[in-house]
Amino acid sequence: MKSPIPIADCHGHIGVHPDFPAYKTEPEEMIRVMDSLNIEFVAVSSTLAFSTDSPHGNAEVEQVLRRYPKRFLGYIVVNGNAPEEALEQLQRWSHFHNPPLIKLHPDVNKYPVNGPNFRGVWDYANQTRAIVLVHTWVSDPNCGPLLLAPMAREFPRARILLGHSGVSWRGYEQAIEVAQSAPNTFLDISGSQSHRTILEHCVAKLGAERLLFGSDLPYLEAAMAVGRVLTARLSDQQKEMILRTNFLRILGDSGL
Repeated sequence: MKSPIPIADCHGHIGVHPDFPAYKTEPEEMIRVMDSLNIEFVAVSSTLAFSTDSPHGNAEVEQVLRRYPKRFLGYIVVNGNAPEEALEQLQRWSHFHNPPLIKLHPDVNKYPVNGPNFRGVWDYANQTRAIVLVHTWVSDPNCGPLLLAPMAREFPRARILLGHSGVSWRGYEQAIEVAQSAPNTFLDISGSQSHRTILEHCVAKLGAERLLFGSDLPYLEAAMAVGRVLTARLSDQQKEMILRTNFLRILGDSGL
């Protein structure tokens, strides 16, 4: 199902993940998928960067941005287990985008998103009005959505994207609770679970302006993510906000 409007995708990746099939993982293959669905661009983080090697993974993203500057945006991945390296990485790759795009994966790193090693990262994000995409999973001790409510209140200039919105229905409820308490938080609707009427539920609770489209390319099938929005019982205006204009607004209107 092809979108009638160009999509701004807030959540994708570069590289192969061991938990997902190696399917259309090269940037050129991803672009063909994007073109088939009318995805204008995807903001990506490196699988290598959040799994084992942030410096080399972030360098991979830079190469992709140089080759396809109109099709990809780049998140800077930082690891809470290496706080000094994290700040160095934020400075080194600050040219990726303004405001900065930062990706945290507390689950893979086994370090809590609210841990002291991340204080410098959150302070940087607050100072620069960065967009911080955090992988979340329902009630997880390292990345449960509810952990982000106090972070959002303490660092109100950072824009926090709750990656996958906690994944399960209960996770979505936790993500909604966070978003209701902090206006600088947004629900990224990518994820491996699809819940009937969940988008309508989120819009009823938060308004369409707080939801962002994410595909999780190339890990997940992007067509399913697009179809979820296009077939939801929402107005065309609400669908356009989710698919495109919300993320563009956060990015600063220009997008790329």
